Amino acid sequence: MHFMSTYLTEAANQLRWWLRLPPTNLIDRGDHVRFQYALYLMIHQVATVLYGMNGLPETMYFPSRLKGARNRLNSLSRAPAHAGDTLWTLATERDSAKAWVAAAGLMRDTLALLNESSSDHDALDREFQEGSFKPDQSRDPVELYALAAEIAERIRLLDGTSAVALGGSLGRGYADRQSDIDLLVFGPGIPREDDRHRAISAWPAVTCGPLIEPACDSVVLDGAMVHIRYWTRQTVEDMLAAFPGPPRPPEQRILAEELQCCQSLVDPDGRLGEWKAALDALPAGLVKAVIGEAQKRLPLFRDHWRKAQDADDRIHLYCLAIQAVNDLLIALYMRNGRFLSTPRWTHKNVGVFDVGPPDMEGRLSPLVDGITDRKDETARWQALEGLWGELVGL
Repeated sequence: MHFMSTYLTEAANQLRWWLRLPPTNLIDRGDHVRFQYALYLMIHQVATVLYGMNGLPETMYFPSRLKGARNRLNSLSRAPAHAGDTLWTLATERDSAKAWVAAAGLMRDTLALLNESSSDHDALDREFQEGSFKPDQSRDPVELYALAAEIAERIRLLDGTSAVALGGSLGRGYADRQSDIDLLVFGPGIPREDDRHRAISAWPAVTCGPLIEPACDSVVLDGAMVHIRYWTRQTVEDMLAAFPGPPRPPEQRILAEELQCCQSLVDPDGRLGEWKAALDALPAGLVKAVIGEAQKRLPLFRDHWRKAQDADDRIHLYCLAIQAVNDLLIALYMRNGRFLSTPRWTHKNVGVFDVGPPDMEGRLSPLVDGITDRKDETARWQALEGLWGELVGL
């Protein structure tokens, strides 16, 4: 029971975050693949919460095991009315704005049911009540860069901090007026949670928070949403030390991805620069191993796809499509010497890669759209395998 309740709590927290920080900015940016990935996550997180509330096991599986979700959710004793039908809408709707409206309504209804069954309020509720903060979504990126540099100077005063980097869209150079500030903090250890809370709370212009989690803090500062992620130097060193050995994908792929793309803000001993240099020259065996791992899963996805297609199970098909496309992107990025954890800013990246199938962005979008009919199911998988064939043939 404890295992299941842990996943239920984590999924519920994620649903609250979606409502507090809606991914509608992805629609505005044209980051279509990432928005569809967000919908896929919402589908699984809603299912995890509702199944958990009804004593049924569910969590994020890869490949997805979300079979027959429409009928199962519609028949649950404790669930929003027609919850399965709403998930079906998310998996079949091609208008992103309409899909978000349906998703937001279902998440609110699901959380309302969950709150009825418990008087406890988790850390996210205590720190960030819905509607209690509204980050300024019209900040000039130049102002955000300057604010990030100021925050980095404050963070370096925390005991256990030796380097600070700028990640996210700002670190990649893709920032716009809807961007958050994402900071990466490295040191011999992770600063104590109470020390972080005390220090961040004392910063000027804090308008909401901070929310302190084991290795990540969030705060609204001077109207900007700031996320601070902590890593130990040893974690980075261990990851890099494993690269020349028997080739295998790194366990901390998101760390490798962020290090490749980040900008240094505080690096007194130059170690952050050394890490980035090491990630710019990946061993050929490692590149091959990452691509091979993703490619090896293709037959497994194909088997799941055919079974879901026979049942016309579009919720399951949609989840499988998003996951399979992410595997394809992992291979594409690695073919170009870049790590990828989840599809972020693909519409900015794939068009400038040196290696890849032609018109990759235009061919990706239909693969992650809502699934409309049985003909679409067949054509989608054929297109996906076709892209894989072109990529491995390059």
